[in-house]
Amino acid sequence: MTAATVTGESESALSDEFARRGWTDGLPVTVPTAERVRACLLAAGREPDDVLLSVEENRREVTVRLAAVNAVLAGCAAEHFPVVVAAIEGWADRRWGAGDRTYFYMSNASTGGGAQLTVVNGPVRQALGMNSGTNLYAPAAHANVAIGRALRLILRNVLGFTPDSLDQATQGHPGKLGFCIAENEEKSPWEPLHVEHGFGAQDSTVMVMSGRGPEPIENRTGTSAEGILYTIADTLSRLGAMMPGGPVVVVMGPEHADLVGSKHGWSKQEAKQFLYENFRRPVADLARAELKFRPDPVRDRTEGGITYRYGARDPGDIALIVAGGRNAGISSVITSWCYATPPGEFIVAPVRVP
Repeated sequence: MTAATVTGESESALSDEFARRGWTDGLPVTVPTAERVRACLLAAGREPDDVLLSVEENRREVTVRLAAVNAVLAGCAAEHFPVVVAAIEGWADRRWGAGDRTYFYMSNASTGGGAQLTVVNGPVRQALGMNSGTNLYAPAAHANVAIGRALRLILRNVLGFTPDSLDQATQGHPGKLGFCIAENEEKSPWEPLHVEHGFGAQDSTVMVMSGRGPEPIENRTGTSAEGILYTIADTLSRLGAMMPGGPVVVVMGPEHADLVGSKHGWSKQEAKQFLYENFRRPVADLARAELKFRPDPVRDRTEGGITYRYGARDPGDIALIVAGGRNAGISSVITSWCYATPPGEFIVAPVRVP
């Protein structure tokens, strides 16, 4: 995609023309006037022709200008745009595929149907009024919805991942409209995700990952840390999700986090270690389900005469964040798809505001 000039008698007429040209996701859009695009560029402090991401497989590039045009289309305010830029720079991180760009391409083209998850940390959450609490995944805050939608429109309009061509998701999930959340750092008993990955508490960051849809975990009656964590690990270990292995995100609700971290005093590392040790299935279960697999010296272990397939390579493959409302014993997990980062690593990129 290259930037084009389109004229029309009204914003409504222009919006209709964009839809006719296939530049929308089916919903009304904000017309990206020169003034609105310029405001985004100023907010990010970047040159319009700077290339944020190159995808070798289909020879497409995302420039700052094209990202800004699609951010405006999605309804972003100018102050949202630095978060959009940071997420795209995360997509360009070579660790996404351990040096192989095919993994980013496949995460959007694959039948597996992953959507691009963005997790925001740091002061920018509050500055933009992002939702990290009740109705976390719902359209409850302008910033969450607009940023997530902007990133999806960039994938669609700039990189060409549309359902009738490159995007071959068998079913997909609603996160393909927009998949942006923030960590509820104020309700967490532990250090937030970005601090865990080497940033300062006052830094603002995004973590990006190709994620499947969030799977709810309900345990309203458990009173022990082990009970809550085992419930989460059991959901992670379901036969239909654990085969690819690799990174996963555990989004622990504040009630569960309070019980595990505050009441029982478990550290984040202790909680991740327990989850890792219980994120597994006997290989006999895989065989019973007729799931074909190859022996894996990293993830296969024999204990007590039973050989288990572990769903993660080490505890670092589990990102544990706290988010959602503090009104019920509910958490969720998001498994990854075509996100082949090195063991224990997640892609966390800084949000730069001039």
